[in-house]
Amino acid sequence: MKNGISVFAGLNCTLEENILLIEKSAKLGLNRLFTSAQIPETSDDAFEDFATILNCALENNFEIILDVNPATVSEFNFDGVTLRLDDGFTVEKTAELSCVRKICLNASTVTLNFLNALKNSNADFKNISALHNYYPRIETGLDTYYFENQNKILQDFEIEVGAFVPSFEGKRRPPLCEGLPTLEDCRNFSTDLSARFLAAIGTDFVIIGDSLPTDLEIFSISEIMENEVILNAKLFTENPTAGELLNYKFTRRPEISKSVIRAVESRQILKSIGGHITPENSAVERVFGDITIDNTNFGRYEGELQIVDDILPADSRVNVVGSVLEAENFLTRYIKPNQKFSFRFI
Repeated sequence: MKNGISVFAGLNCTLEENILLIEKSAKLGLNRLFTSAQIPETSDDAFEDFATILNCALENNFEIILDVNPATVSEFNFDGVTLRLDDGFTVEKTAELSCVRKICLNASTVTLNFLNALKNSNADFKNISALHNYYPRIETGLDTYYFENQNKILQDFEIEVGAFVPSFEGKRRPPLCEGLPTLEDCRNFSTDLSARFLAAIGTDFVIIGDSLPTDLEIFSISEIMENEVILNAKLFTENPTAGELLNYKFTRRPEISKSVIRAVESRQILKSIGGHITPENSAVERVFGDITIDNTNFGRYEGELQIVDDILPADSRVNVVGSVLEAENFLTRYIKPNQKFSFRFI
């Protein structure tokens, strides 16, 4: 995923802090920068800082996504900048711009009719991406169901879709300082959990919306993988073979079982690494979020890895080797058939 940061000139960060943020993020492999020249709370010297920030971002090989409106679009006609078209652009103007440069649509408000009209106007969809709004005021962030539907509309046209996550531990952007998420559900999530949630529901890239995230928050979004559900979990097993097996990435089987999420590869992985899953922690009831591996008592099913999605009785053939953190159990519902998932034990 080509994830990124936001930098705003003339707000609550000095120019030096903004430059350092860009340089640190580049070293971690981030390569997108969102900014806007239309924030009314900016200071008088913002324009000079703004030019310096853009030049620094370009020097560090960032794709700049610049929020513009119809009145300001002509002011930013230079290479390396993707124009994020806020509301108010006609189909004709949007199609025209797409034929000469990269543009980014407002994913939160775009409609199927608008996209069909763009297609009929011969827009160049290879130059079109989309990015959702962020929502500074509490309680105004997008509904998750609506968000997923908007993403599907855009992705059906092969348009890459991004969204914002808040900084939770860093410096939040004024004037409200309530976080800058796209989804209201993410407003008080950690940056890491927000990004993993967005990736789980099919978002193509994420950008930290707030002014000055912590180093750990920057690092956390650099690790997020596209179309993979990453689950923080507790480890129970002391079996080294089980521990090694749990470090792999898995794929959910294409059919949906009633009570468990089953991994495709786990039994084959066990054969490749050698060793056995001896009975351990198998006399306990299995509950939502438990991670289990079938032990030697299950014969050819030894090595079968599952995430429990029910309440199941103890089974001497099944080891409970870990458990998804209770606060993250909701992520398991987004592990779709044939989707990748993995664990991060903390």
